[in-house]
Amino acid sequence: MTDESPLGVETEQQALATVSYRSSATASGVGLTSLGISKPAGTAMGDVLLARIVNRDNVTATVTPPAGWTLIRSDQSASQLKAWVFYKVAGGAEPASYAFGIDLKSNLAGSIVAFSGADTANPIDTQSGQKNGLTASFITPAITTTTSNGVAVWFGSQIWTGSACPASPIVPPSGFTEVFDTCLVSTSTGIIYDAAYQQLGAAGPQPAFNGSSPYANTNIAQVVALRPARTAGCTVGDTFSTTVTTVGTVASTAIVEPSGLAASRVTPGVLYVHNEDTTAVVAISTSNASTVGSFTVANVTPADWEDIATGPCPAGQCIYMGDIGRVSANFPTPPSTFAVYRMKEPNIAGGQTSGTLTAEQFPFKYPDTPQNAESIMVHPVTGDIYVITKDGSGLSKVYKFPQPLPAPGTMSTLLFVANLQLPTNGDTNFASATAAAIHPCANRFLLRTYRKVYEYRAPAGGSFETAFAATPVSLTDTVEGQGEAIEYEANGAGYFTMSESPSPFKLKYVSRQ
Repeated sequence: MTDESPLGVETEQQALATVSYRSSATASGVGLTSLGISKPAGTAMGDVLLARIVNRDNVTATVTPPAGWTLIRSDQSASQLKAWVFYKVAGGAEPASYAFGIDLKSNLAGSIVAFSGADTANPIDTQSGQKNGLTASFITPAITTTTSNGVAVWFGSQIWTGSACPASPIVPPSGFTEVFDTCLVSTSTGIIYDAAYQQLGAAGPQPAFNGSSPYANTNIAQVVALRPARTAGCTVGDTFSTTVTTVGTVASTAIVEPSGLAASRVTPGVLYVHNEDTTAVVAISTSNASTVGSFTVANVTPADWEDIATGPCPAGQCIYMGDIGRVSANFPTPPSTFAVYRMKEPNIAGGQTSGTLTAEQFPFKYPDTPQNAESIMVHPVTGDIYVITKDGSGLSKVYKFPQPLPAPGTMSTLLFVANLQLPTNGDTNFASATAAAIHPCANRFLLRTYRKVYEYRAPAGGSFETAFAATPVSLTDTVEGQGEAIEYEANGAGYFTMSESPSPFKLKYVSRQ
């Protein structure tokens, strides 16, 4: 039994924006009572600015920031080094530079790093820092974030006695992108300092963010986690248009057998599409299906890549590829183990439009018997990975990976979650699940077959997994010969589909009313 999509009340929920590095500026000087640091290039209203000020040999000193700046923390050694971290949210008329005063004349070094997409009302999720004495290790106390999809910003500062700046002396934590690494030269009272950042995935305890340098000198390591903004772009509603719009035709010759669609969580207006048994991943525009990026997945030989999803990961936002099929000409013998591959999302808007994506493999087996599946989903907040099996009888089974996700290369036994009985009419094409997607508001999901599109909706106030017990609601079918791909629009305002045949491959769209 299914429910036809009824007239319903549209509600608006808040999705998470992507926190993105904007730019940075540095300054330093000897014997100063004020340090002026330029506004980072391109700073826009709503950007969150993080300033780090370091002084030498005056740890009792007090820094007075410009108006509008708030102290996050300060850390110091017994006598040689002290570092402060401040923040402010950029307004509509920021000055060209910021002057940080200090009450004791000091050798000062400082930086400002700008980020867009952070929560302007409450940008600081958590923070930590400490002094590390006479060591080359920059140890930062572990942090636990409360919001997914944030950014960790790391600051390293160390005493320096050389007559020139060393070449890239500070090594930030593994996986971090360093935005500068510089120094203040002053014979015996210099400073080396850097800043780096990393996109974060799911909320919770984070791995240790520790850096290093070649020098066993006193240092300070500090980290600030920025909370992403909540956007009004994630909306839900129960009424969909009966009109299907053909957005465009896929032009890339790399796509020969499209089997899945996934919305970029990094670049708005982009969908990823893939084949079943090649390593091509093509990014297309949601406005006309034109190619905006073309990638090859390294270190993988696909067997039967049946679906694709995007979601949070330790690197920030990732693409998840499901090598989950069991019925393929590639298999002399049907497999009993399978895999999901995870790769960091490219920043297409930032110019990363081609190249190779390095995949991590997460092999798995079922807790009962090997299954054929063509649908994966990734929860947009928790990062849970779901696999939905395919059966012509309409009885699909839902499984998920254990949490925390085991290390790449470690065999997982999936956890059984639920049974889904799809409606049947005697034609297996109507009952065979071929693709799925979780709504960006995480309270419902799409499940398609070759001939039908269904939405499963969690009851008001219910957790996401309560949607598996819901009665499927029949949505507008996009009338495709072999429908094997579906994805919500990134803000939840509609859904896209694509058929594996015939060629040329058309991107179709149904909007919510």
